[in-house]
Amino acid sequence: MEAMDRQLTSCYKDCAKLTRHKARNFYFAFITLPKQKRYAIYAVYAFCREADDIADGSAPLPWKRTALEQLRHRLGEAASGNPQTRLDAALSDAMDHYQIAPSDLVKVVDGVEMDLTITYYQTFDDLKRYCHCVAAAVGLSVLPVLSYHHGITTSSGARKEAIALGLGMQLVNIIRDVDEDIRRGRCYIPVEDLNRFGVSKEDLEQGKLGKCTQQLFSFEIARARSYMRAGEKLLKYLPRRSRGCPALLMGIYSRILDRIEQRSYDVFSGRISLTTREKLFLTLRTLIQGH
Repeated sequence: MEAMDRQLTSCYKDCAKLTRHKARNFYFAFITLPKQKRYAIYAVYAFCREADDIADGSAPLPWKRTALEQLRHRLGEAASGNPQTRLDAALSDAMDHYQIAPSDLVKVVDGVEMDLTITYYQTFDDLKRYCHCVAAAVGLSVLPVLSYHHGITTSSGARKEAIALGLGMQLVNIIRDVDEDIRRGRCYIPVEDLNRFGVSKEDLEQGKLGKCTQQLFSFEIARARSYMRAGEKLLKYLPRRSRGCPALLMGIYSRILDRIEQRSYDVFSGRISLTTREKLFLTLRTLIQGH
């Protein structure tokens, strides 16, 4: 049993290493959690990262579809206690201990699969369905971990707030990554919003930052902030030692929006992010405030 514990810990450490390498914002937020919860969320992130990497890779479309279907199968096996890989072993243990619903993680795979064929969204309602899968479902997957306290999970009342926070954070990603996405042939800003402000996809492709484009980004930022404000209510449902993680994420993503505004909405001349020093400062402040 002791040897098995060491092996499982090693699997969790693989997930931690991947998270540290691939997701700097999330990694800083996760380190505010107690070790067991932190490891469980590393496992969830590793699964979501694998799904995302499959969709964003350069392999042919049929291979991606097959790989995502295999990932769904592996998720089912992990949920049944029969993990197929080292990362799956960590996820299986986390799912069992915290009662993470496989259905939420299936939605994550469904969401990244949408990226294989959908390159734009006509309406915000259309975009919300995508964001629910790739972002809100991730939040719902980690919610049982965050809300776990003395052997009891109290996440049922917080799902609405977790969804709002996930949507808000994904909208921040969409605004920040407009230039990167448009160069990959994708535009997540809804067509109805482009039309409302008189901005064309060609304007975004050419990096035009006129008055209309600035008004568009101002509108999108206000929408993102409104969802994150709604997500702030999540904190009251969580035990104190779990609140720092979403609180820090909200702080980091809010700062990104501030930085976009400070640059007069110029998301075309370089990716906007916070420095490691700034993230460390926010992390320490969050820990001191004891959310």
